[in-house]
Amino acid sequence: MPDRTLDIELLRTLHMAGSLGTLRATATRRHCTLGAVSQQIKRLEQQLDRQLLVRFRTGVQLTTEGEQLIAQSLALLAEHDALLERLSHPSTQGVVRIGLPNEYVPQMLDSLLPALRQTVPRVRLQVRTANSLELRRAVDQGELDLAVALYSDRDAQPCGLPLWRTQPVWASPVCHELHRLDPLPLALHPCDCTYRAIALAALNDNGRSWETVFTSTSLAAIESAVANGLAVSVLNRARLTRDMQALGSREGFLPLPECLAYLIESPEVGTHDRAAVALVKSRLQSFSLIQKVKLAG
Repeated sequence: MPDRTLDIELLRTLHMAGSLGTLRATATRRHCTLGAVSQQIKRLEQQLDRQLLVRFRTGVQLTTEGEQLIAQSLALLAEHDALLERLSHPSTQGVVRIGLPNEYVPQMLDSLLPALRQTVPRVRLQVRTANSLELRRAVDQGELDLAVALYSDRDAQPCGLPLWRTQPVWASPVCHELHRLDPLPLALHPCDCTYRAIALAALNDNGRSWETVFTSTSLAAIESAVANGLAVSVLNRARLTRDMQALGSREGFLPLPECLAYLIESPEVGTHDRAAVALVKSRLQSFSLIQKVKLAG
């Protein structure tokens, strides 16, 4: 059998398409045309003789084999990107202040931050966790250099780098009729949470009365409140468990707008740390790192 080599750039395009959910968004990230992205995916599928993406009118979705390929190639892309960074920026140092959304802190502590420290060892990272709206304000005010923050499709889109999409849904406990109660009992994050803002805007637009019966800064606590029959909430569809059900139009709940995680940068980055910020930003853009967070979340 002739020697074959996987093209790193084709793999990267597949990772981006799987995370962003559309080929158009992938083309924007890859700085190329929509047709070029489509051809790259097709070349990879032909090379591996398997379908990796299913195409819909509204976007794309990974097939089972596509998901397996992404999971199996995470380490390959991570090592490739880390090697390039070590060779290209061996002496870059400085302090970088990073903001991470509370919803993804466990996954980022498990994968993203250790990988960052390994590939930028001379850069000192100062990490702050908060809800997305608070992180966005901190970046605007120069309190953070970089942040990963969620934006809904209703928000004005930032001058940042799109990372991955999430689909918020109304989540209710299975075998409970909480969604029929008036007022609707809610489990919510405190202020400054994107999902909280989405939930309350949808209820107010629909003229539905509600009351907050459970509040926590912990996503796990919110999920537990839903699973144990205490309240209804808005959660990422990917995080629903067998103890939860998604509410739809049949139950009187309209679809919620999608959210997009962006990497945003402060305009107030100090001159002496600019190279360090650029280096960390480059690593955060690596989809081999971001994909780990998306798959876990």
